[in-house]
Amino acid sequence: MTRKKTTKVTGYGRLIGKMLFSCVLIVMMLAALSGCGRVKTADELYKEAVRMHGECEIISQAENEDGTVLLLRDDLQGFEYRISSGMNSLTIDGSSFGSVEHTGDTFNKALEAYVLSECRPEIDEICEGFGAMVDKNDIGFLIIRAEDAENAEKVALACAEVVQTYNLNGRLDRWEIACYHLDEKSYYDTERYGSVVLPDIEWIGREQEIINYYTEMAQIETDGNAQFIRKEEGTFADTGAELRRVESILGTDYPDEMSDPVTFYYFRASDGSEYFLCDFRYYDEEFYESGWYTNYSEAVPGKSK
Repeated sequence: MTRKKTTKVTGYGRLIGKMLFSCVLIVMMLAALSGCGRVKTADELYKEAVRMHGECEIISQAENEDGTVLLLRDDLQGFEYRISSGMNSLTIDGSSFGSVEHTGDTFNKALEAYVLSECRPEIDEICEGFGAMVDKNDIGFLIIRAEDAENAEKVALACAEVVQTYNLNGRLDRWEIACYHLDEKSYYDTERYGSVVLPDIEWIGREQEIINYYTEMAQIETDGNAQFIRKEEGTFADTGAELRRVESILGTDYPDEMSDPVTFYYFRASDGSEYFLCDFRYYDEEFYESGWYTNYSEAVPGKSK
C-alpha cells in the first residue's frame, strides 16, 4: 500500500498575509485584555453559579477589592463548593500587559468527592467480589484495577450502575470509569482494559477506545461529520510523508524509521469521500501548524486541512 501526498502550493503573498493577520489579531487581543476587567460582585458570582450548576444557597461570602469568594451549598445534592473572582496578571515574554478577571469554582471537584463518598462502600464491596480494587492514587473520576479484562468489564459495569443513580440532571455525563490491570510491581505502567462512560452502562474495550479517540480527532481536524469505516496497518513508507516533519512527542511511540509501523484510520467525509488519518502527528510547513497526518485535503475535493 503506497500513499502519495499531494503538495499544496501557496503564493508568497498569501503567506505574508496570513502572518500579518496573525500579528494584527494578537495586538488586538492584547489591547482588549490589557488593563481591563474587574472583580465580580457577590451577586454576579451567585447568578453565575446558578446558571452553570443550578440552584444553590449562599453559606458565606467575602468581598473586597482583591477578590470575591462565595461558599455555596448545592440545592440538588447538598454538598458545598466555592466560586471566586479575582484578577490575574497578563504577562507575555516577561512583559506585563495589565490584568484580567478570572472566575473559578470547585463544583466538579466537590461533586466528585460527594458522589464517591456516597458510593464508596458499595463500590468497594463490588471490587472485593471480583478481586479488584479502587485506585486511590491515580488521577481521574474512578479508576479500577482488576486481574483481567473479563473481571474489569464486570466490575466497571456494576460500579457504573451504582454511580449512575447519583447522576442527577446529567451532571456526571461523560465522566469515565476506567479499568487497568492490577500489577503492584509496575503500578503506573499497566495495561488498560477499557472503560464505561456515563450515562451509558456500556463497556468500551481498549480497541474501541482507540477508534473512538481517532474518530474524535478526525472530526476536530478534518470533517465534523466524519464516520469511521475501518483501519489498516502499514508502514511509514506507505504514507508518503517526510520523517523530518514527524513530531517527536515524549512518552509516545512515533515513527522515526521508514519501516516503522503506522495505523491508517479510514473515514467517510460529509460528501461521501473516503480519506485516512494516521496515528502520528505531523508539522505542516505551509501553514506553520501541526496535527494528525491525513490525506483529507487531497481526498475531499475543494477542502483543506
